[in-house]
Amino acid sequence: MTKRYREPVEVTAGPDTSGAAAPLRFAWRGSTYIVVSVLGHWREDAGYWTGGGVSVPQRDLWRVEARNGSPARGVYELVSEAGAWRLNRIWD
Repeated sequence: MTKRYREPVEVTAGPDTSGAAAPLRFAWRGSTYIVVSVLGHWREDAGYWTGGGVSVPQRDLWRVEARNGSPARGVYELVSEAGAWRLNRIWD
């Protein structure tokens, strides 16, 4: 089960093996989360949606496993769009 948040977050990113800016850590609601592993990365490109009258900017989505100082880990989806990051969803 997931919960959608779509809230802005501060992300520290570094290049991954493909050169994309992968999240290394993020700050959300007063806590800092360290990315333990990247579970998935994909790009939504505006070209995919053309022809339907819908304008969709290019965005990168990252599904990561992260923790915030406790042994427990969670799965988070971070979105990078036009230089801004947001926490899109969290898996229970």
